[in-house]
Amino acid sequence: MKQYKNILCIFGLLTIIIISGCKKFLQEKIYTQYNPSTFTSTESGVQLILTGAYSEETMIEYNMRDYFYLMNEFTTDEMNDANGGLYASAQLFMQFKWDATNSTTSAQYSRMYTAIRDANVLLDNIKNVTTLSTTKLAQYTAEARFIRAEAYTVLYYTFGATPLITTAQSINLQPTRASDDSMKQFIVTELTAAAADLPVTPRAYGTASKGAALGVLCKFYLNTKQWQNCSDVADQIVNLNTYSLFPDITRLCAVQNNHNSEYLYYYPCVTSPAGYGNIIMAHSFPLNYPILSNWVNFGTKFHILTPVVNSFSPNDRRLLMIDTIYKNLSGQTVRLNTDAQGNPLNMSASFKFVPDSSSLGVDMGNYVPMVRYADILLSKAEALNNLNGPNSTAFDLINAVRNRAGLPNLDPSQYTTTQELNDELLQERQWEFYGEGLRRQDLIRMGKFISSAQARGITNAQDYQVLFPIPQTELQSNPNLKQNPGY
Repeated sequence: MKQYKNILCIFGLLTIIIISGCKKFLQEKIYTQYNPSTFTSTESGVQLILTGAYSEETMIEYNMRDYFYLMNEFTTDEMNDANGGLYASAQLFMQFKWDATNSTTSAQYSRMYTAIRDANVLLDNIKNVTTLSTTKLAQYTAEARFIRAEAYTVLYYTFGATPLITTAQSINLQPTRASDDSMKQFIVTELTAAAADLPVTPRAYGTASKGAALGVLCKFYLNTKQWQNCSDVADQIVNLNTYSLFPDITRLCAVQNNHNSEYLYYYPCVTSPAGYGNIIMAHSFPLNYPILSNWVNFGTKFHILTPVVNSFSPNDRRLLMIDTIYKNLSGQTVRLNTDAQGNPLNMSASFKFVPDSSSLGVDMGNYVPMVRYADILLSKAEALNNLNGPNSTAFDLINAVRNRAGLPNLDPSQYTTTQELNDELLQERQWEFYGEGLRRQDLIRMGKFISSAQARGITNAQDYQVLFPIPQTELQSNPNLKQNPGY
């Protein structure tokens, strides 16, 4: 986080220079323009450019809330939002009423292209650094390629194929959208190349590693249904002999376990300075919940839906991370999952991000996992199932995740077709990854995103809404940019 503060200080210093330099109106000098080749001529300059790129690509604080929850949880059968100032915005996603003017989707589009721009600046100019070893030069280059590819992956999952911009030296201000095949191939090529030169151990918390690049690639192959490639990359990850399932699932996302062997890629969070924390618990604490004095309880509440809670086995340890009943500040017992008659209340609270006792305000220090080893195991199981149908290796992978949660092995005789095991995998993934922003991807991949919404009574949900619209501001500034069908 010191790097984030350093780059902010630099920009602040430049602003001060501008103000103090304007002594003669007609002779004003411009101090904020810089020569990228000069700025990236030192290792510190390279690291600052990377820090800026990481900060745009990283999903923490309100960016995490908007992308993980509004866009990828509240659009599904897993979670919803109620009350507070965010409710009106959340309703647009819960009711499938978003459009091209939506500020949440527009912000994600803009942030990813800012990260891509920063990565391109570095890649265009890193050859000018003469003080770095060949190994370091390759590593920094690989980090920039990883950031760029990860940003394009987010864009692809959200909007489909978008313009491929690969340089900051000659910019086409009115680019067309890439073809689907060319964007997929670009992402694969970049992540593969990045993985080849990244170290197994990242140079700093939150920076890219070999496992991070392979993990993002494995998930991309999964979500684009490239089954054999997905399985092969999962094997590469296993063969790194670096990752394993964290023994206690209920403490996986506790601050004390931020640096664990299950996280392939994560976004680091800190309580100070403000603006770099994990704010999800401020949205998760139920109304009038007895919190510590240094915590915050927002009016807007994120809830796990009753059918999800009821689907868990009573012996599932992951159920321990969901609060279904509590005593409020007045000493009253409050039910969250069902009322006394068993009717659904849809108000259960996720405590997966174990509250950080050292939190300062809304910011907690729980790292945000982007790719977990459990995800790699279940991804390989799904790939093998789609390649060969139900098989012993797939069951072994699923059972490893189930056993960690205290559940017995699946009975293979209950799954005789690929579809039956895919349905089970979709359920297994929900039990394992609720609240981690993966449900929308999973439902889309399984072909159930729209039908699931319609089954919940959202009759206006349409097939084209598997993608969000290209932001209207982008269309207005670029006549060559075509909107997604249906919008």
